[in-house]
Amino acid sequence: MREQLAGLRLPFSALVASLVLVTVGCSDGDEGNDEAADTESEDATETTEGETTESTGTEAGESESDSESSGTDDTDSTGSTETETETETETETETETETETGAAFECDYEVSPEGLLVFEGESLPINEDWAVATDVEGYYAGGYIQWTRSSFNQQPGNGLMAVSLGIHEAGRYRVQWRTRIGMGDNPTEHNDIWLRFVDATDYYGKQGNDPETRRYPKPICEDPDFIAGVEALPEVSEATCPNGSTADGWLKVYSSGATEWKWSTRTSDNDAHDIYVEFAEPGAYVLELSARADFMLLDRVVIHREDVEQDAVENPDLAETPCPR
Repeated sequence: MREQLAGLRLPFSALVASLVLVTVGCSDGDEGNDEAADTESEDATETTEGETTESTGTEAGESESDSESSGTDDTDSTGSTETETETETETETETETETETGAAFECDYEVSPEGLLVFEGESLPINEDWAVATDVEGYYAGGYIQWTRSSFNQQPGNGLMAVSLGIHEAGRYRVQWRTRIGMGDNPTEHNDIWLRFVDATDYYGKQGNDPETRRYPKPICEDPDFIAGVEALPEVSEATCPNGSTADGWLKVYSSGATEWKWSTRTSDNDAHDIYVEFAEPGAYVLELSARADFMLLDRVVIHREDVEQDAVENPDLAETPCPR
């Protein structure tokens, strides 16, 4: 069935670009409006997904030789040329093999053999009014980042940061990050950020397993042919737009109950869906983040294979996984 959808879904960004990008985000006023029904969604998620409960006990399971010939007669020259051609062919084959196995493309961070891609907030290419800070204790590594200007609840793209991800194995991966609110004690405020994948095969919020429901960003979620194709997949019971803000391929991604540092990464207000991204083949793919809520503190980001245990994701001793230079 996925092959039947290839014309619709490969790559996801091409579909978004082909639609009219005049979208009006749902009015959600403040940064949050997520918490109250999250508990109910979490309970449903725990029942249907059967995934590992996070350490906080409130969430379930949840971004590329030349040789010279010196022959002195026709025979020597021909022989040398044949040898040279064979050598070049072997070299080209080796390079192609490396690329196919995901070992030769350029990227910022890559998935480790253990299935984890890790980077710290302070390692991002911060710009505009993002700032590295260390005031709030409990962060990992060298600090965390926060947006120091006002919120952009309906306008993604401000303070844009892009990261190239090295994916060595095709498949579906989950996106998780460690955050907390940086002002006040209302867990539904100062708790979200915009997320978009530029060239992934697919990305969405997911809840449940066999069947699962999905939440796609606008404008793709408003394309009836695309949605019909997704819902025709045997593992999907429903696909639609998320509750709350979404525009131009951006998902509003929030954290639930993050009055302390917490692993919580969701979309769709009062309808909590974890974040997943699919890659059809090995290669380098671009993840984008942009500012949404002021005083939202971002500590660490982990993108991992589905078979990775939650304890491994949350391990504070995890090191970043930069691509070789």
